[in-house]
Amino acid sequence: MSNNHNTQVIVIAAATLQQAAWSALLTGQTNLDVAGTASDVSGVERYVISGRSTTLLVDLASPLPALVQQLTEKYPRANALVLVDRYDLDQILRLVRAGATGCLSRNESVADLVRAIVAVGRGEIWLPPAIAGRALAALARGETPGGDDLIEPLTERETEVLRLLARGLTNKDIAPTLILSVRTVEAHLRNIFGK
Repeated sequence: MSNNHNTQVIVIAAATLQQAAWSALLTGQTNLDVAGTASDVSGVERYVISGRSTTLLVDLASPLPALVQQLTEKYPRANALVLVDRYDLDQILRLVRAGATGCLSRNESVADLVRAIVAVGRGEIWLPPAIAGRALAALARGETPGGDDLIEPLTERETEVLRLLARGLTNKDIAPTLILSVRTVEAHLRNIFGK
């Protein structure tokens, strides 16, 4: 039975059996409603319900930033969680710049996957602490992975938010620490990844 407070999940996977496996695994998980599965961007439309927290779970062999960008442009109210084989800083930053709200390794637990889906559905950025820490270290040295230069430097507040994220704090933990709303923290994180 569908609950409007649950996060709606739409699985995007290339193979039919892969889609069925994800649907079977996620159906019945607390706080989730599996709305459907699709093999490409156009197949998502029939499942998107306006006003619902929605996570697009992207499980493709090669998660291309161009596909993530298409998803986020076509479905701006949904948030993409991209599954990756390993936590490669360059790849993850490219995916986040393309619009992914989170990245999760295929080697994480089902409990971590569910937490990530719910957080991303709420618009929270979900990255592993080790990657957030490496990104912070690179930014502190004035480097950006992939050789791209920052368009503009981080503000003092953005730097504070990034430091707390690197320590493993969630958006909800960062907000009271800096006396901000969760939405403001999310805005700072989007600005950081945009830069």
